[in-house]
Amino acid sequence: MIANIDSLPRRPLLVLVMATAVWGSLTLFESFRASLPKPEAVENVRADAHSEYAITITLTFDAQGDAFSPLALRVSLDGVDEPLFESNTTVRAGLPVLISPVAGIKVGVNELLIEVGSGADSTEASLHQIAHAIRVQVRVNEEVIVERTLWSEPGNTISGLIILDVPENTAASAPVAEHEGHQH
Repeated sequence: MIANIDSLPRRPLLVLVMATAVWGSLTLFESFRASLPKPEAVENVRADAHSEYAITITLTFDAQGDAFSPLALRVSLDGVDEPLFESNTTVRAGLPVLISPVAGIKVGVNELLIEVGSGADSTEASLHQIAHAIRVQVRVNEEVIVERTLWSEPGNTISGLIILDVPENTAASAPVAEHEGHQH
């Protein structure tokens, strides 16, 4: 017996045809993606800067940790896990902290992240309305190339980013630095 086409259920057949079309399209797309050439990984290799860099940080307050973090002072370069300098003990006001030599400075843009703990109770600091500041100097071969002052609101910690743009090492005696917002 031959079944009459009009007697077959149309919706299940339509669903079967659509599912087959979707599956076929996905299979074709996956085989197309597999046939594409694999992109080569490009590693961003930058040359080391040949000059000798140093960072001097002077605070207007005693930096120390608080109940939430023991951090008094941390200086990081380019988001690397290992900081250039880190202290969990009190850093005294007015006494310069010298980080020299600074390892890891590369040709091109370098980012220095400075984080300083206020160590003050926020209610105590807000009663006195004391804003804190730190002065950061970056030196190359004993010449100051960046000088920036970072400020905080009363009771807040200080953190700031300093951009250092190191040119090609063709003239290592005269590197140029870029600094964001020379503030005093």
